Amino acid sequence: MAEDTKDRPAASGAPGTAWNDPKVPGLRLRYLATKAVYYLSYRTKTGKQRAYKIGDFRFVTLTSARTNAKDVLARVAKGEDPAGEKAEIASRPDIDQLRTWHLERHAETKNKASWREDVKALYINHIIPHLGPKMAVADVEESHIEALHHKMRATPNQANRVAACLHKAFNLAEKWGWRPRGSNPVHVERYKERKRKRLPQADEAIRLLIALNAMRETDPHFVGLVELLCFTGARLTEIMSARWEWVKADGLHLPDSKGGEKILPLSTLARDVLKDIPRLRGNPWIICGRLHGRHMVNVSKPWNRLMAAANITDNLVRHDLRRFFASAGISGGLTLSGVGNLLGHMDPQTTKRYAFLLTGAAQEMANTAAEQVKEIMTGGGKVAVLRR
Repeated sequence: MAEDTKDRPAASGAPGTAWNDPKVPGLRLRYLATKAVYYLSYRTKTGKQRAYKIGDFRFVTLTSARTNAKDVLARVAKGEDPAGEKAEIASRPDIDQLRTWHLERHAETKNKASWREDVKALYINHIIPHLGPKMAVADVEESHIEALHHKMRATPNQANRVAACLHKAFNLAEKWGWRPRGSNPVHVERYKERKRKRLPQADEAIRLLIALNAMRETDPHFVGLVELLCFTGARLTEIMSARWEWVKADGLHLPDSKGGEKILPLSTLARDVLKDIPRLRGNPWIICGRLHGRHMVNVSKPWNRLMAAANITDNLVRHDLRRFFASAGISGGLTLSGVGNLLGHMDPQTTKRYAFLLTGAAQEMANTAAEQVKEIMTGGGKVAVLRR
C-alpha cells in the first residue's frame, strides 16, 4: 500500500507539542525532546482515559499508524482495553524478579548459606538461560519446566536440584499473588540420582598421605584441612569456616552446620592435627586463607596440586574423604548408625548409602589400607613418618 502523504505531519516540532490526525480521531504525533511518537488517545467503555503507544515516527509510517489506530479503536468498541492490557503485561513479575525475591525474601532468612549460594547459581547457570529473564512468571507452563529438566538429563542430580528450586520458587510466587493458587508448573518426574561410591583405593590412600606430608611446610593450613577431613568425616565448609574458639573439651562446636547446631567429636589424631596447624595473630579461623583475618575459601588449586603429586587422576573430590572416613569406621567394626553419629547425619537413611562398603571386597581393601596407613604413621617400612 502506498504511503498516505496527505496532511503528513512534520518530522520534528517543539517538545511538548503534538500533531493531531484529521482522519483518525485520537491519533496524534507527540513531539518529544529527541524523537516523535504516534499515540492513540481513547476512552474505555468504563470511562477511563487511555494513551496507546503505536510507534516511533522514524519507523512507523502515517498509513501504518492510521491502520493500527483503527484496529485498536475497533477493539475498544467491543469493550476491550488494549492499553490497559499492555500495561498489565509489562508490569507482571518476570523470572528475574522471581530470582531476586526468592533470594532476598526467602533464601536470605530461611536457607543456610550453602543452599543460598546453590540457589543463586541454579538461577544464573540454568533457570534464567532457559526461561529468559523477562518471561512472565504467570506464563511459565509445565512444558517449560519439563524441557529444562530433560535438557539437564546428563546431570540428573543437578537437574533434580533445579526442579526442587523451581518448585519452591513457584510456591512462593503463588504466595505473593503472581500466580493463581494451585498452579505450580513443576510436576516433573525426578531422575534417579547416581550415588557416588568413589573412595581412595589402598594404594591411592598411601600416595595421598605421602603427597600431603610433602606439602606440610608450604601449605600447612591446607594440609591441616585435608587431615581434619580425613580424621573427622566433617564436611568441607564445616572445617574451612571453623574458629579456634569452637574447639572444646568435648569436640568442635559447630553453631550452624548443614543439620543445624552440633558438636563434632575430635579424635586424638584430629587433636594432634589441630596442634600442628599454625595460629596467625588476629585471625580467629583454624584454616586461614590468603587474605588477612579471613578463612580459606577456595581449595581447588592446592587440591589439584595434591592430586597431581599423588598421581590420582580418577576424579577424587574433597567430599570423597568423608566416605573414606566412613569406610575406615566400618572396617574398624562400627555399625552404620555409629558412623552416622560421627558424620552428623540427621536422617539414618543418609548413612545407609555407605552399606555398599560392607561387601567383602571393600572390607578386605579397607583392612589392607588401614594396615598400610598404620605402618606409615608409626614409621614402619620404607616410608617416612607422616605425623610429627
